[in-house]
Amino acid sequence: MKKWIIITVIIVVIGGASAWFLLGNTDQTQSVEAAAQTTTAQKGKLEVAVSGSGSVTAITDQDVTAANTILVVDSVSVATGDTVDKGDTLVTFNNGDVATAPYDGEITSVSVQSGSGASQGSILLRIEDEDEVVAPVTRGDSSVSTDSSSGGSTGGSSLTADTVSVKEGDVIEAGATLVTFTDGSILQAPVAGTITSLSVASGDSVQSSATVAHITNYSTLQTTISVDELDVTKVAVGQAVKITASAFEDETFEGSVTKVARVGTATNGVSTFDVTVQITDPKNLKIGMSTEASISIESKEDAIYVPVEAVYTSGDEKYVLVPTSSDDSTQSTNKITVETGISNDTFVEITSGLAEGDSVQIPRVQSSGNSSQGGMMMPGGDFPGGNFRGENSGGRSGVGAPTGGQAPSGGGQGGN
Repeated sequence: MKKWIIITVIIVVIGGASAWFLLGNTDQTQSVEAAAQTTTAQKGKLEVAVSGSGSVTAITDQDVTAANTILVVDSVSVATGDTVDKGDTLVTFNNGDVATAPYDGEITSVSVQSGSGASQGSILLRIEDEDEVVAPVTRGDSSVSTDSSSGGSTGGSSLTADTVSVKEGDVIEAGATLVTFTDGSILQAPVAGTITSLSVASGDSVQSSATVAHITNYSTLQTTISVDELDVTKVAVGQAVKITASAFEDETFEGSVTKVARVGTATNGVSTFDVTVQITDPKNLKIGMSTEASISIESKEDAIYVPVEAVYTSGDEKYVLVPTSSDDSTQSTNKITVETGISNDTFVEITSGLAEGDSVQIPRVQSSGNSSQGGMMMPGGDFPGGNFRGENSGGRSGVGAPTGGQAPSGGGQGGN
């Protein structure tokens, strides 16, 4: 009998200890759930930005064709106001080509001078006929004849390379001579950069439309990012941009918006627009590197701001919940109406209703057992999802995208 009594006592003790442990945990969990999560209104610089990803490209990256050849002017035989007869010499080139007057008339303007270059089709001068019709005389007109004794050519369907003055990898300035042809015409670099390919050698016959070289400028780089249709209306040429690259994690590059696409690309019902950003100082960036760009839309110094989830909406009213406590340590909140200014995805400016350091309640992490979980709750009930966006919100910008608050059922706790 004593044995059974002892066993019964042990069972009762174990049961009581288990009940105490479970009840203690329940109380602890309830205590965690009862604790309100708060933060304080901060004062400082608040920035609104639109971001996107892209890759580095060269601003100057183009082919050079033989159609860009020029003839150098040796002499100009007329001046503005001169009267000429059909066939009179107007311009003579170094290779012996001569431009003559196509008809009787008066020279109204002269566009070239001795030593200047004239590309195929460029205007040499303008002449007015007896009917007072003014027309240009260009290189390549039938009025430009070839001196057969010089073996010259006006640049027909093909040219013969005489001298190639550059090689692949050379860094050249705009206007540098690339190729001299046997007809006396030359091919100059239209832009500065590096010769990345060269497809002509001395003695080669080159079609006038053929690509002779390719020039890339590695010192002037840009990145093109895709911006959501909700944000692109805030982007404008000239806005400052901060750029980061995956290859240089600890370095930030500066830039500015140079172009905003007028036509978007639709994917799964959402349109994005290309925004081109010139990189001010590319440093060691290389073409093809991936980038993240943050376009500064708006900023304000000394702004009072709180997390976006701390602000609730009820119709046209926006308000925050300010925690209070009574003498008996009972926790409650006051509903404070606020006015908001600029905001990004993380913070919203409070222009009226709060001061720096004021405490506000924010949706807290719901506890499950003794571990924090990701569910959002308001004190006293579930917190319904919703989005708050300030009047000048940066849209889908900034870091993260906290969910803002809709008005809890029954309004805020406590009085105004």
